[in-house]
Amino acid sequence: MKFLAINGSPRIGNTDQVVKYFIKSLKEYTDFEFEEIYLKDYPLDFCKGCHNCIFTDEKKCPQYKQVKYIEDRMMSSDCLILSSPGYMFSVTGLMKNFLDHVAYNCHRPKYFGKKFILISASTKFIIKHVFLPMETLAAAAGFKLISKLNIEMPPFPLNEKVMNKNREIIKKEAYNVFKKIRNKEKIIKPDFGSTVIFYIFRTFCRMFPGIMAADYKYFKEKKAWDKETKWYIPAKMNFINIFFSKLIENNMQKALRKIIDLKKGENFNKDLINKL
Repeated sequence: MKFLAINGSPRIGNTDQVVKYFIKSLKEYTDFEFEEIYLKDYPLDFCKGCHNCIFTDEKKCPQYKQVKYIEDRMMSSDCLILSSPGYMFSVTGLMKNFLDHVAYNCHRPKYFGKKFILISASTKFIIKHVFLPMETLAAAAGFKLISKLNIEMPPFPLNEKVMNKNREIIKKEAYNVFKKIRNKEKIIKPDFGSTVIFYIFRTFCRMFPGIMAADYKYFKEKKAWDKETKWYIPAKMNFINIFFSKLIENNMQKALRKIIDLKKGENFNKDLINKL
């Protein structure tokens, strides 16, 4: 089994300490391959918002080679760890920029069957906002969440009593993760959010195949509009989730027809600006 950690901190600090101690604790229960990527070491320019990855093809991204290098390692791993300290009630700029570059996976997920873990060293007052962007991306891309680990590590010296407590929390969570990865569940059970996203995007790209060309091709290959297709891949579906997802899908379609100029959409230019 292979674990890949992607660290969004601009320095080797407390977040890295938590990741390292978690990996050390997990290795007490099982053996696995581990690789860590520090985003600070990768020359990844800011996302320019060109939408090439979403509208045309991820290979058209100006940063495709750099992004692919990381994504290839994500694809070859069994479990992804996304880690970031909290900066201004969110992830760091490095992590946010990376998430922007791989956000097309929310439209065209491919990481089914893989697991992910979130790790941070933030205060309890902001951790929900720190985890949200990373969790949204990973879940929508096909990963399954198995752990959220946050250790409050402010940037000043902590006494040994607090540090021992932190170590025990990490060890306990490492054991919980071990139990989850030991249980090799092969059946994928999409939750409500993942089901809704499938129905929304399959309809969105069918309405605007010229705009959402990459998505249209992806969903066509998935036979997304066939009656028997319920999700991206065969999975154990909850039919209540499907029912409400279809309701949302129909309502979204009606709403889009009210706000989007369908005629202009036929000759769509990705550089279009809606001028006021």
